[in-house]
Amino acid sequence: MRNSLANRGRPFEDLLNLAHSRYQASGQACVHKVPTEFLPLRDRRGRVTGCKVEHKSCVDYLGRYYSIPVAVEAKHTENGRIRFDRVEQHQAEYLDDFCRSPAAVGLVVVSFSMRRFFAVPWPFWRAAREAWAISPRRDGKALVEAYGASWWTPGQASVSPELLLPEWEIKHGGKCVLPYLDIINNLFAGRDKPHGAE
Repeated sequence: MRNSLANRGRPFEDLLNLAHSRYQASGQACVHKVPTEFLPLRDRRGRVTGCKVEHKSCVDYLGRYYSIPVAVEAKHTENGRIRFDRVEQHQAEYLDDFCRSPAAVGLVVVSFSMRRFFAVPWPFWRAAREAWAISPRRDGKALVEAYGASWWTPGQASVSPELLLPEWEIKHGGKCVLPYLDIINNLFAGRDKPHGAE
């Protein structure tokens, strides 16, 4: 059966849900899917014939990793590149607000064809998104520095795995299946680590 556009990212979501259950079982994290509010569409007889989104969701997942609040937007692509504007404006605004607290971490977790996975901290994704939006016809590159790391945005509307920092790549396997939240330990390396993190 052919996948519809609506469920093309379902295997990735299932993988994340499994990772979240493993993190929760280990006591490291508690992260849950943010439900999307749908409004049922009815025909003249009152039967439900479809639905539409009533309110756009803030991000895909919210929770905590040890004592660190986390907001996660998950994106899947079957292509070798993913566009920065796949994080929609309302999601970007939410991540901006969420990350105003220095204790909070926002991540964009990306699946490239369910073969390679990356957890990109929000400040880097946002900078690449904004740099391209401001100057799409010129070299939209910008140097971003956050969490003690530096990265040059690609100056394009999209990015390939090769242009992302190697430390953002998540190797699947192990107890948590897709241990993407472990990247938070790297973000805090050399600084105060999350309470309870090794």
